[in-house]
Amino acid sequence: MEFEAMSCDELSAYLRSVPCVYALLNEPGELDIAEVGDGNLNFVYFASNAKTPEKSVVVKQAPPFLRLVGKSWPLTRHRMEREVAALRRFGALCPQHVPRVYHADSERFLMVMQRLSSHRILRQGLMEGVVYPKLAAHLSTYLAHTLFFGSDLYLAPDVKKQAVSAAINSELCKITEDLVFTYPFEDHPSNAYSAAFPRAEIERLWASPALRVAVGEMKWSFMNDAETLLHGDLHTGSIMVNQDETYVIDPEFAFYGPMGFDIGAVLANLLLAYFSRDWHDRHARVNAKAPYRDWLLDQATLIWSGFADQFVALWREHESRRKSRFIGDDHRGACAEAFRTHFMQRLFAASLGFAGCKMIRRIVGMAKVADVTSIADEALRATVEVRALRCAERLLVERHAIAGIDDVIALAREIQATHYAST
Repeated sequence: MEFEAMSCDELSAYLRSVPCVYALLNEPGELDIAEVGDGNLNFVYFASNAKTPEKSVVVKQAPPFLRLVGKSWPLTRHRMEREVAALRRFGALCPQHVPRVYHADSERFLMVMQRLSSHRILRQGLMEGVVYPKLAAHLSTYLAHTLFFGSDLYLAPDVKKQAVSAAINSELCKITEDLVFTYPFEDHPSNAYSAAFPRAEIERLWASPALRVAVGEMKWSFMNDAETLLHGDLHTGSIMVNQDETYVIDPEFAFYGPMGFDIGAVLANLLLAYFSRDWHDRHARVNAKAPYRDWLLDQATLIWSGFADQFVALWREHESRRKSRFIGDDHRGACAEAFRTHFMQRLFAASLGFAGCKMIRRIVGMAKVADVTSIADEALRATVEVRALRCAERLLVERHAIAGIDDVIALAREIQATHYAST
């Protein structure tokens, strides 16, 4: 039977038939239903009690295809089950930053979850120059807890291997492998470029051996390093915020992969927001040297440093409670700390490499970011895109030589201050 999205009347009747949801919505006689999906993967609805609108939920349903492309790109609907499992797992580890799942239906491939009605998508807030004072603390906590507690640093080996097998997400991983690590670096029909973007920059991406080797290494890591359960698509459109709370949503790409992929995605999106700030400041008619640019870079610094501090603290605390799996009791102390230092340096380099790949994908590949595409001045947009590409390339190629997050910030400032011709 061919898939058809549920009509508002059908969804309303369905929600009233689910006892836990019906009670949560205050047993409504009538529901207001609005389809609000962004059109990339799934159908998303807001459902609220017509008489008491504050009683509201989000409903998400998976069609058997990639909605962004259409029926020509089929996908299994079982991705919804994986997303539900990831939300419940992440919610158990970090409940203050993950929305609750109220109901999941494996026959209709839909779920009903907490509506964050007083929150907004982080990307929208960043484009408008809104400061979120708790953002860095919240995201660093989310990253530290989800990445540590899904890894071999915490889980027993047999438990970890069972978890890896249960979280295989081959179809959506293939989308990432193609759209992030492959298509942007070749003349692929899915790539899209802004009108003024210089062709020479595109061809340079394809022809740079150092860059292509670096991207190949990151793709290999993505495909083979099952380090922990990842969100898998942690961009600023998958984060909802207000002044006091931060929630991470939409982990439909969740799988066991390299830790740096989630961290790199966050850093990449903050850097894209930083480079696009020229136009957004001008559009808002504020001083182009306003402190918001500094705030964006501060978030990158605080998120990495806060994550690293909390991750290592969780590691030390856990190791103090058990015999180390990696270093024997007689070699604790300085040797254990040396191993942790090396591990975090390697993780930092990987995060930079993945950040570079994610930035390049958003400039030349499919599914771009509104931070950049909203720039109406084509010449300025091209300048922003070239700057972002130059930064991404250096993050990739020089990732092992970059000593710390302060050097990343200095690199971004250096590139931002340099005028690259867009023709």
